[in-house]
Amino acid sequence: MTFITNAFTALAKSEKEAFGAPDHPVLVVQHPIGTVKIEEVNKRAEAAFDQLIEILLAPEAARAKVA
Repeated sequence: MTFITNAFTALAKSEKEAFGAPDHPVLVVQHPIGTVKIEEVNKRAEAAFDQLIEILLAPEAARAKVA
């Protein structure tokens, strides 16, 4: 699984295709994360938690949602 911010979704898609792994799971969070306060990072992590669990427990279903 790869964690990225939404600023890198196009890059992630092209990299997955280039490496022959179009179904590689990617968890996307809001950009940026490096310049925001820890409280905001924690909120974003909590918001992404359900997506993380879905990818870990049902990777096939999560892959079907990735564009």
